[in-house]
Amino acid sequence: MKTFAILGAQPSLSREEIRVVLGVDITPDDEVALFETKESLDDLQGKLGGVSKMGSIVASVTAQTLEATLKQELEQVPDQGKLRFGISVYSMGGQVNDIRHAVRKIGISVKKAIKETGRSIRYVESKEPTLSSVVVSKNNLQRHGTEFVLLVRPNEILLGRTQTVQDFENWGHRDYHRPARDAKRGMLPPKLARMMVNLSGTDTSDVTVLDPFCGSGTVLMESAMLGSGQLVGSDILEQAVEDTRENLAWLKADGTTLPNTHLVHSSAAELSKHLDAESIGLLVTEPFLGKPRSGKETKEVIKKQISELETLYSESFGALKSLLKPGARIVIANPVHIIDGERFPVPTKDILEGLGYTSEPFSEPLTYERKGQFVAREILRFSA
Repeated sequence: MKTFAILGAQPSLSREEIRVVLGVDITPDDEVALFETKESLDDLQGKLGGVSKMGSIVASVTAQTLEATLKQELEQVPDQGKLRFGISVYSMGGQVNDIRHAVRKIGISVKKAIKETGRSIRYVESKEPTLSSVVVSKNNLQRHGTEFVLLVRPNEILLGRTQTVQDFENWGHRDYHRPARDAKRGMLPPKLARMMVNLSGTDTSDVTVLDPFCGSGTVLMESAMLGSGQLVGSDILEQAVEDTRENLAWLKADGTTLPNTHLVHSSAAELSKHLDAESIGLLVTEPFLGKPRSGKETKEVIKKQISELETLYSESFGALKSLLKPGARIVIANPVHIIDGERFPVPTKDILEGLGYTSEPFSEPLTYERKGQFVAREILRFSA
């Protein structure tokens, strides 16, 4: 089935997540990925962290045939009360301005034509040129109609119909309603944690997943939701370990089945005192990123922080190597400090390669970055 995926706010991460999870080649684009899959889109949507909605391609159309095709598609929708439909336009190398300007007129014309057949119908619009997953979900476009997605190429328009959207309420619930949150320590976003686990390319169902800088437990929570076989978390801060324990208990009470979980109050460098050698099949972590930033730091201060992080990472990952099974994957959210537009990454790739780890680069560089933040994260992958 020819499938489209509308990518999230970090498109390079979203693309690579699809590549790794499905093992497919996809069309590179900032908004959309196209690929073939026989997987259930509901299951795939539930697994991926970086895709806002997915559906299937149903036709190739032109601007001249678009209206007739939309009408034909809607006529085939079973009559189950009021019919709802919306239209979103995305560029895949083609010019979208003329199509976007014409969409409202086309939508109203299609609505009128369907209404004349005796069916009750509603055309769902948005102030934005595309309908968000929130709009699609809250207007019941999946159950009582459809969202048409127009993917504009230079010489054709691919017409798709949305089948699944990201469960925004569930993601927001885990992000903002978990009981233990500490903005001062920094919080790894659940979607990024999910993508990092997926980007490992590891079947977590029969391995032990370790986060040696567990913070409030986000990586472990997302690993649990993916069905990981066993979880191990540690942190040098006792409060962080307790926060993780509380959040995992909350996740279990919320309906998620937790695997056997072992939490340890320990620095990463001393974790080998608590765990068996070669017992870990996957390590996913966001290590300490450095002291909280105000934006007023000088380059000299940032360089000093990075030097301190180099020492921490070298000691930590040097000691952790004995805990990893041969070939075990490691995925790290590596800090990139930004000051006056200049970027200062911690040289983690060089550090880990010097310790005997093997770098396993992705198809393209992966960075998680939000506007206005002083610290970005580059996602790195290695094997033991």
